[in-house]
Amino acid sequence: MNKINKKTEYALMALKYFSDNTQGPVLVSAKDLAEKTHTPFDVIARVLQALSSRGILKAEYGVSGGYQLVKNLEDITVYDLMNILESSTELAKCLGSETSCELSSTCTIVSPITNLNHRVQNFYKSISLAEVLHV
Repeated sequence: MNKINKKTEYALMALKYFSDNTQGPVLVSAKDLAEKTHTPFDVIARVLQALSSRGILKAEYGVSGGYQLVKNLEDITVYDLMNILESSTELAKCLGSETSCELSSTCTIVSPITNLNHRVQNFYKSISLAEVLHV
């Protein structure tokens, strides 16, 4: 089964926290967010940096710095988030890879797996983070 990785899970937890706590322009530090979401500081800090570098969060550095949600969750899809945080969004290792796998010359399911991969990715592209986080 297709599973999301821990970084994506932690990103969803962080984004839910930000979207549920919108009392104006409040900055939340990575340390505070790790404590509030019960996630490992190292990982959540890297996740926040990645989301910041893609314009989903705004980062303010310094003693009173932190992160703030600046992009509407309606405008971000599950696919977008996975694309930012996961090394690959492909269902099979052989898809999207420059190198061929050891079965490529005899594989009989390349076309069906490619089709399935496109359908799953289109599904992820059709779901906004707002839909996922505010059920």
